[in-house]
Amino acid sequence: MNTSNVTKPKNILMIVMSIAWLVAASAVFVETDAYRYACAVLAALALCHYLTMPRRPATNWLGWLCMAWGVYVAARFLHFYFLTRPHESGASEWLYAFPFFFPILGVAFSMTEAWIERVVAAFFAIALLMLGATSKFGAIFAGETVKPLIMNNQIHGAVACGLILLAAYFWLLHYLSDHNAKPHLRRYALVVCPLVMVLCLISIYGAKSKGVWLALTLTLPIAGLLSLTYLRAKAGLLVIVLAAIVLGCGVYAVRHNLHKTAGPTVGAAISMLEGFQDGSDFDGVVRGTIDSPTTPVSMDERLQLWYDAGEMISAAPIFGWGSKWVDQLNASRYPNVRYTLFHNGYLEILVRYGIFGAAVMSAILAALFFSVFRAFRVGAIPRAAFHVYAVGLLFFALTLLSNSNNRLAIGESLALLSSAFACWCNMRITHDYDILTVQPAGKS
Repeated sequence: MNTSNVTKPKNILMIVMSIAWLVAASAVFVETDAYRYACAVLAALALCHYLTMPRRPATNWLGWLCMAWGVYVAARFLHFYFLTRPHESGASEWLYAFPFFFPILGVAFSMTEAWIERVVAAFFAIALLMLGATSKFGAIFAGETVKPLIMNNQIHGAVACGLILLAAYFWLLHYLSDHNAKPHLRRYALVVCPLVMVLCLISIYGAKSKGVWLALTLTLPIAGLLSLTYLRAKAGLLVIVLAAIVLGCGVYAVRHNLHKTAGPTVGAAISMLEGFQDGSDFDGVVRGTIDSPTTPVSMDERLQLWYDAGEMISAAPIFGWGSKWVDQLNASRYPNVRYTLFHNGYLEILVRYGIFGAAVMSAILAALFFSVFRAFRVGAIPRAAFHVYAVGLLFFALTLLSNSNNRLAIGESLALLSSAFACWCNMRITHDYDILTVQPAGKS
């Protein structure tokens, strides 16, 4: 087949889609809704490609489950909206319908497969520029709380930096261990990744987000152990020991600031746990902690929200409240908390969709994870891709314990991008995959 007449259009399409992927990932740099429009463009282009294919591959059960869940969420929202007066619209309800778009975004990923390595390289260049330009080193080392990158508050920035840190770490390990990697990309990664990682760690410290500190405390040792699968045993152990020494020295140097930030919360949490161990009434211990003047404000507000959420879940455990949950929150025991975020991503789901919704969304996530794992096992993707997917989701899942990050631009963007990758992996290990791919320019 002569490709001279289609080379330019295909190149233009790939450039447009590559830029769209970068915009879709931009939520970790600038907290805007730009990622939604980028994903809409990607989905539209992928749908056009899919519908014009002479042999369209069949959608498997995972794709149908994602779309069925999206339809369920939309139908339930519309049901509450039109049958209630005033119309119940909840808050951030439509993001739970995003799984509807996961399969078609997987098609978009397959179309740009040959360009993804360059897209990732461009992502880290942007990360380095953004971190370098926005980091307030003077304020950070003076002990002040800062907002990393361009975010609405410091917690959002800390979560973003944590995700960038883990991605840079595994991207660096990939180029350190892959002897078939392109030399110029290896040299580029060796320079960019360490700088990005250092800037992320400094910014995370400056953000003073206790939830992110805890999440990294639990995930960084796992990431360190995984490095042993990339490097020789001695080299890997040396890297882990050196990294531990550097981090330990850093923690020791700022120990007073850490204690000032996290100490009161840790103390209140320990007191509450001691109350549980003494056999005291659970409800009484929680309410006593809320009423205690020594409980830090941020912890106190979270406990009020979690208490209210627990009451709401108990009242509608199977299917949840749908978009009526906001009215129920306003009528709960602690209605004067200034947030409609529960500051726990799991409670957000249970309040809205109950055990049924949590089970369906867990099944979708498990199937997506297994698709990526299978693609890794058969050699369809590099191990670094699987590791950053798995460890990145683990880190994010841990941050959900203390903040509703799934309702943020970062969370929505992560859900769309990671699921697009997982759906592509699902297609990658099927026999119909090859007919989805747009051939790179110059090939027939």
